[in-house]
Amino acid sequence: MKRILCTILTLACSVVLTACGASSTSSEAVTYGFLDETLGTENYAIGFRLGDEELAETVSAAVKALVKNGTYASIAENYPDIKDYLSLSPEDISDDEIAQPGSGDPNYTFKHGFDLDYPPYSYLNDAGEVGGFDVEMAQAVCEYLGWKYEPVPFNWDFKDAELNAGSCDCIWSGFTKEGREDMYTWGITYSTNTQMIMVASNSGIKTLADLAGKTVGVQISTSAADMLEGDRADLAATFNELKVYETYTVAFNDLKAGAIDAIAIDVTAGSYLIANENKQ
Repeated sequence: MKRILCTILTLACSVVLTACGASSTSSEAVTYGFLDETLGTENYAIGFRLGDEELAETVSAAVKALVKNGTYASIAENYPDIKDYLSLSPEDISDDEIAQPGSGDPNYTFKHGFDLDYPPYSYLNDAGEVGGFDVEMAQAVCEYLGWKYEPVPFNWDFKDAELNAGSCDCIWSGFTKEGREDMYTWGITYSTNTQMIMVASNSGIKTLADLAGKTVGVQISTSAADMLEGDRADLAATFNELKVYETYTVAFNDLKAGAIDAIAIDVTAGSYLIANENKQ
């Protein structure tokens, strides 16, 4: 009887170990990437209140000066996910287009409005510190002109309320110009971008057609959301659900948790999230 029990236990242990071994060898680390098909392209610019042409021109002239003196490219080195999508070149800017250093009113405070959670363009970290390419550029503009700088981070869905209330002077935060041409006075266009679909490597989703019946996340009031509610509404109609989030950070956490199947997001913001995930 003891020999039979030992044989049974040995077999049982062998089955368990084999199953565990098969699981550990067949499982692969999940990574994240983009589908080859895109949703569309766009341009990022600085949006000011309607009628604020002088301020828009002054800031744009300072940005051009920062392009000419290399500051624009230098800041981009801190954000490798962005630098390939920047659209300004020193060769395209003449000296008569740029602002002179220290030409601003030293008593003026430039109130920079931006999304508090839209890395790598703008963010507010847990320590209350602001950062991102657009934030550094706005700070550099103020330093160049001699202005004081005041960050005004906000929830992206409230950007127009903040601007119209005078809480900030502009919206400078990966802000898409297309579709909003008549809603703001626009400053310089400084970056191009592409809207894409982010998925996990084990999702089985390879094409846009594979999104049929899936739950797709998107951040509220973004270009991706506008596209899926407008020109690409036919694609969104195939989803089981288009789930709207306040920030892409939360959406990405849900993607990792398996709560959603994909995210509609711009390639620079998505690449930043993926790069940070790979560092962990």
